[in-house]
Amino acid sequence: MARRIEVSDVALIGSNTALSRSGAICSISVIERPRGWDMNTLMEFVDSRLASAPRYRQKIRSVPLMFGRSVWVDDQDFDLSFHVRRSALPEPGGLRQLAELVARLIDRPLETSRPLWELYLIEGFADGRIAVLSKTHQALVDGRDFLDLTQIVLGDTPANKDEIEVPTWTPSSTPSNGVLVVDALTSLVADPLDPLRRMAGGIERAEKAAMSIVSAATAPLRPSHGGVAETFHTRRATGSRVGLASFPLASVRGIARRHQCTVNDVVLSVLCGALRSWIQSWGRPLATSDVLNVMVPLAVRAGSTEDGEESPLGEELLDAAGVEDTEMASVVMPLPVGETNPRVRLAQIARETAAFASAPNAVGAQAMAGFGGFAPSTLHALGVRAARLVPEGSYDLIVTNAPGPQHRMYWAEGELFEMYPVPALLPGQGLAVALTSYDGTVYAGFTSDRSVVPDVDEIGELIAASIEELEETEPYLSRGRRAETN
Repeated sequence: MARRIEVSDVALIGSNTALSRSGAICSISVIERPRGWDMNTLMEFVDSRLASAPRYRQKIRSVPLMFGRSVWVDDQDFDLSFHVRRSALPEPGGLRQLAELVARLIDRPLETSRPLWELYLIEGFADGRIAVLSKTHQALVDGRDFLDLTQIVLGDTPANKDEIEVPTWTPSSTPSNGVLVVDALTSLVADPLDPLRRMAGGIERAEKAAMSIVSAATAPLRPSHGGVAETFHTRRATGSRVGLASFPLASVRGIARRHQCTVNDVVLSVLCGALRSWIQSWGRPLATSDVLNVMVPLAVRAGSTEDGEESPLGEELLDAAGVEDTEMASVVMPLPVGETNPRVRLAQIARETAAFASAPNAVGAQAMAGFGGFAPSTLHALGVRAARLVPEGSYDLIVTNAPGPQHRMYWAEGELFEMYPVPALLPGQGLAVALTSYDGTVYAGFTSDRSVVPDVDEIGELIAASIEELEETEPYLSRGRRAETN
């Protein structure tokens, strides 16, 4: 029997008819060009990895007369060459040209008549490297049975092209219209309230998970300053802009040790300082009390809660990645962009995150960094899925931060040098931020609506000054909080 799409994914599939940026999770791998590998060999490598990810060869089939939710079926005409494509950068072949190309590619909708993913092999770098843009629809990634394509493709060791084995794949037969209708009607008769129960249950579990963390917060959210908040909202989606930046993880860790806070606190504070400087560069007034309310997806343990009740989120996640019982809950916290003192900004952020981190089911950065494979791409996807359950007007922008492995990884035989997340821009949002740490560096990706934040690359350029501000500040007296090292 064909597997139906989840109730929570119905809207996700529908969103693909608009700009693809709200439905797809993207990431950029900058890698060493594998020696002796041509396009055909690279496609064989991708094909070999798909053997462990059957969903990437499936497409969506609607049920006639809308008697039930659409189902996943094997694509009888699956053609890998349609999904793995080539592109090239214009001169001078740098990071800015890469960001401009990616902005155009993420706006192209995925075709719902085919499996919902694409890979772009991008050439033309001045230094001879290449990049791979992974573009995966959120409906393909649940963290439990299906992981993001980047996590599937990247490995801890280089792949020898002579050892690539592509298993023979034979698609399962597609159920007829009659079979789909009968199956849908049978399920409906057996449990007529199942669709409503699934939808209500999913929302209720997500709300409970978030509240189990939010209840520990020290103070209610302050309303965003009108002018500041409006900067990051839009009623009409236009084309995307992408910004890319990176900064040393060692600098962040050093600040965290001196101020006795976590690396995540420092990363959020660095972002806060950069956003503050960007807002000021546009001549917008800021009062000391002004904040931006940001959606921060937080990893939490499923399983049982302190009182022995069933977990708020129930099902196991990331099992295939080597870590069980992990879910993503969405919490909203203020970024004090109006505060002039960087030390005070960091202290306020650390106080907010300490409440969330103290929740009994919270997952720390060290645990997330230890997930199998390159888990950040999957974590970013799960974070955006969780954020979709939160009312649109309750936050100003989404920020996902996923610690990654601190050792070298490989795309085929090519060494992975840089990994930039490209966040999905949800409806109504003008800016989204994603951060991933990998092998000693923090990589930041910014996606914006070009009518709202046309110069999104400048936010990334302001990060260095924000880090320098924090490095020059003296810490408060010890608060007794131990810094995490990831």
